[in-house]
Amino acid sequence: GIEEFEDHVAIRIPITGSVAPMKSLLSWFRRSTAPLPHTPAAAEALEALITEGNSCEDRGEYATARELYQRAVAMSPHSARAQMNLGNALAGLRNVPAALECYRRAISLKPQWLPPQLNLGACLLAAGDLAAAESAYRHALEIAPGSASAWTGLGCALDTRSDEAEAAFRKALALAPGHAGTASRLAHRLREHGHAREAIRELRSALLANPDDVLLLRTLGEILAGVGEPEEACAAYRRALTTAPDDWNVWGMLLWALNFVPEAGPGQILAEHRRFGDAMARAVGPTLDTPVRHEHRRLKVGYVSADFRRHSVACFFEPLLRHHDRARFEVHCFYNYSGGDEVTQRLFELAEHWHDIAGMDDADVARRIQDNGIDILVDLAGHTSHNRLGVFARKPAPVQITWLGYLCTTGLQAMDYRLCDARTDPPGLAETWQVETPLRLPDSQWCYSPQVELPLPTPLPRLANGHWTFGSFNQESKLNATTLRAWASILLAVPNSRLRVLGITCDLVEERIRGVFVEQGVAEERIDIIGRVPIEAYLSAFGDVDVALDSFPYNGATTTCDALLMGVPVATVAGERGI
Repeated sequence: GIEEFEDHVAIRIPITGSVAPMKSLLSWFRRSTAPLPHTPAAAEALEALITEGNSCEDRGEYATARELYQRAVAMSPHSARAQMNLGNALAGLRNVPAALECYRRAISLKPQWLPPQLNLGACLLAAGDLAAAESAYRHALEIAPGSASAWTGLGCALDTRSDEAEAAFRKALALAPGHAGTASRLAHRLREHGHAREAIRELRSALLANPDDVLLLRTLGEILAGVGEPEEACAAYRRALTTAPDDWNVWGMLLWALNFVPEAGPGQILAEHRRFGDAMARAVGPTLDTPVRHEHRRLKVGYVSADFRRHSVACFFEPLLRHHDRARFEVHCFYNYSGGDEVTQRLFELAEHWHDIAGMDDADVARRIQDNGIDILVDLAGHTSHNRLGVFARKPAPVQITWLGYLCTTGLQAMDYRLCDARTDPPGLAETWQVETPLRLPDSQWCYSPQVELPLPTPLPRLANGHWTFGSFNQESKLNATTLRAWASILLAVPNSRLRVLGITCDLVEERIRGVFVEQGVAEERIDIIGRVPIEAYLSAFGDVDVALDSFPYNGATTTCDALLMGVPVATVAGERGI
């Protein structure tokens, strides 16, 4: 949401994590150097350096751009333009402290110039310093009260103050109607606070002015998928791909949403994944030449994920990492997320080798994996968010396996195997679901351990209540009308039974639940809808139900494990695909 000026003022890539300050570079910035005389030749030379640096930024060549801007600063240390552009290149290189120094220097040289003030706010936002970002954007608004970008940035900085943030986004949209970045931010804000209908309305309104905008279509698809409208979500993603056929994030969102469509058969799902795999293979080109290694040593196994944190994937991965046979395997974790928590710290301590790869280019990550001599590379994300399938498409390891985070095929020919078991992937049938070869474990593929202490199981609620209580603990995205109608038939068949649906945060989903049950003849008072609760309360809530009901066609995984751990049986539907 940064406005374009005569220079490159936008930070075009996410800035993640913190980078140690480059002391020598900062010291060089602070040196007092007399500016060159303001001659036409000097001004022309300065302009040429900045223009060339801008071109390098457009190509993603931030290191070269930095060198050019450093020369511009040396030529004219009092040039706010040179300082700001140097900050942009440093931000592109994820050197946040040095970038901030440059922006502040540019502001001190030209206090009433808006671009460095906006970029300072964007850089502080990316670094997670919301208070400082808010201050920067408020200063920007003192300079230019009519700056839509400043109002958008302020809305982002007011993250925890929802009403103020929403007001800032609406002010920005009043100044720049239909602006994609602002409309997308506002829609996410509305959805987070349960107002999905309004979020969808704002996005559709913005799309009237920008019908092919990829960001708007992607956000619309994301919200529609999240509220259990996967068919409409897929339509939005397909529109986005007509404009950006190599946008792998949109591809991943489309494939993820397709798994939730009740009418989508395994053949259609496989075909769509193959289309993605073929498109990515064409874009990546020839795979790396990584021969199988025959020297006598421990096998090097690498795990790639953004979910080495408080996430359901970690519930399954931590037990594996804790009990890995270190006499036979050397374990590497490649972490693709900029933040962390106490789970991240535990996994870090359990791993022999830890590699932070968030923000790195796919090709650079692939080379790092190859340079580390990884024999077996395991993908834990599939088509979920923050995946690195672009790394796997380059084939940096001789054996590549996908498992856990996405219970479907990746579509990549470069992915050799998919870890599973005979129950999730029946022999003779599952081979038709996936590009990869099923690699079946002898028992179960699930090695689950909760991340919090479990409450004690309770007696069967029916003994005290005198009636059956069914429960749903599934994500809102899984609660499609087909599933709800099936659950309604159960309540109709079991007199006086009730249903408790946990984790509902959205107006549209709550209305769909109540509407379907009433339509099917189930009295509304037999349905209890409960919002999102902390994980401890979530686990305790299993004590209030006799039987958990599973969703379909996308079944539960972690929720099923949680129910069984708490002693609650799960009623599910046998399907014809892996999820």
